[in-house]
Order: sequence, then structure tokens, then C-alpha cells
Amino acid sequence: MFLLKNIQNYDIFLKDITIKKYEGVIHMKKIFINKNSQVRSGWKIASVFSSFFIGANLLAGIIVFIYFITEVISKKISLNQVNNIQIAVSNISSPLGFACNIVQCLCMIFFVVLFWKVYDKRKIKEIGFINIKKGYKDLIIGLIFGAVSLIIVFIVLLVTKNILLLNSLTKPNIGFSLVTGLIVFIFVGINEEMFSRGYCMTVLKQTNNKYVVVIVSAIIFSLMHSLNPGMNPFCYVNLFLFGLLTAYMAIKSSNLWLSIGYHITWNYFEGNVCGFLVSGQGTSGMYNLKIPANNFINGGEFGPEGGIVVTIIILLGFIYLWKFYKPSLDASSQVLMKK
Repeated sequence: MFLLKNIQNYDIFLKDITIKKYEGVIHMKKIFINKNSQVRSGWKIASVFSSFFIGANLLAGIIVFIYFITEVISKKISLNQVNNIQIAVSNISSPLGFACNIVQCLCMIFFVVLFWKVYDKRKIKEIGFINIKKGYKDLIIGLIFGAVSLIIVFIVLLVTKNILLLNSLTKPNIGFSLVTGLIVFIFVGINEEMFSRGYCMTVLKQTNNKYVVVIVSAIIFSLMHSLNPGMNPFCYVNLFLFGLLTAYMAIKSSNLWLSIGYHITWNYFEGNVCGFLVSGQGTSGMYNLKIPANNFINGGEFGPEGGIVVTIIILLGFIYLWKFYKPSLDASSQVLMKK
């Protein structure tokens, strides 16, 4: 009887261990897989971004290394002038800054398309990147919207003397940087919107919570700028609001072209036209500016995106979209944010 009782107890013990192991496996699976047997959106987003981050930094590192060695060999710089390289990388209008930014943009576009088409096995138009023939009207509206927004920011800061103009309005600097800057910001607008609004918002639909879709994608967008020069807490607020506004554009237009157009001219007019820093990065602008003092109005070392004027302009942007914008696509053509 004693032996039989011990065998029974041992069987119970083994069953208990087996159940706990099974429950542990199920729990671990839930961390990665949702109730619909889909890989959780957070892991998908993290996979795309980490692939981009590693790939972009490796390629940018190679470009910087080649540039540095070439400059040293040609005796244009010495081995101890590393700061010159850092300045060149952070200036979009420099050849090195131009090359690094283009490489980063291409990497993001590549990994978004790769993961979406190969892993999710879905068409790229399903993240809102529809044919330009269908989305050109929204693109034009977005381009005008972004340009007007930054011109207003420029005028307000100039009139309130939070920036000073060093060259006359009638004598702008016209150079090749206007072309290279436009190329860079076209790629920046496309890659950031494809990832933040297109990919992130679409995979976050798995949560079946529209607030998560919008808010989390905006948080991701703001955090993407964490390594930019001049970042401070208020910059995160404005970048978050910018993310919410462009998310609203994507939802209301049901494609990415409105937010892409807005993003392109926002950056281009901010840097290459008005002469501001663009999220902390320098450019060669049509106008040379001097900031009398860094403050919460002009945004200081981050540029106007770190200031209250941009906050107000973004909030006014919500009102424009709500009251005046009419989607150019009919219901049958709308793809973004559909189940």
C-alpha cells in the first residue's frame, strides 16, 4: 500500500510539472502571438526598425569611413579632426550628410517593403502607398499645406523678433543645395510616412483599438528622433503632435500621399527655404537666420519644431483637416485603415 501510494503521488507530481510546463509554454507564446495567431504588432514594428537601424548605421558607417580616409589621404583634414566629420554628417546640405540621409531613407523603405511583402505577404498599397495616379490630388494638397504652415511659422518668428534675418528677403541664397535638399526631403517624407503612418498604423490595427493605432504610432515617430541634436522634452511633445496630425491625415484621406506631401514641404521649407534647423539638423537655406536667444518660442538648438509657435500651427492643422479637407478618393478606392 505504501509503494502504491508513493507511485500515485509521483504520478500526480509528474502531471503537475507537465501542466506547469505547458502553461509556461502557452504564456511564452502569448508574449509573441495574439489570440488570432498573429505575431504581435510590437514585435513586427521592432523587427522592421531594428533591421533598419542596424542596416542604415552599417552603411552610413562605411560611407563615413571611406569619406574620412579619403579626406585624410588628400590632407584636407587630419586624424584628430573627427568633429568636422560629425558636423558634416549632421548637415543635410553637405555631401556626406546628403549621402547618409539618402542611405538611411532607402534602408527604411527597403525593410518596410521587405517585411510587408515577404513576411505579411500583402500588397504595398494596403499600407496606404497607393498609385500616384490615384493619390496625386492629396499629394498636391499636402505639399501646399506643409509649405503654408512653415511660411506662417517663419513670419511669426520674424515679426516677434525671435529670429533675425541676415540677408534681405529680396536677396535669397540660390544654390545647388535647393536641389539636393529637395531630393533628401522627398525621401525623408516617403520613408518616415511609409514606416510611421503606413506600416506601424496598419500592423497596430491587430489590437482592434483605434486609439492605440494613432497614439502608439505617434509615440514611435517622436522616439525615432531621440538621437537628433538639440532634443529636449518639449521637442517630443511637438513631434508627438506632428505624428497625431499626420496620422489623422492618413486616416481621413485613407492613403499616405497627403501626409507625405505635408511632410516633404514642411521639412523643405523649414530648412532649405526658411533657413531653420530641421529637427536639429543643419541645412543651407535661402535665408540666413540668427537666433537672438534660445527659447521655447523659436525652439532653440532643435529648430522651430522645439517651440510653441509650431505647437499652435499643428493644432490649427487639425482644425483645417476637420473643417475644410475633403477626401479625394471615393469609398471604393480607400485602402488605409481598412480591416
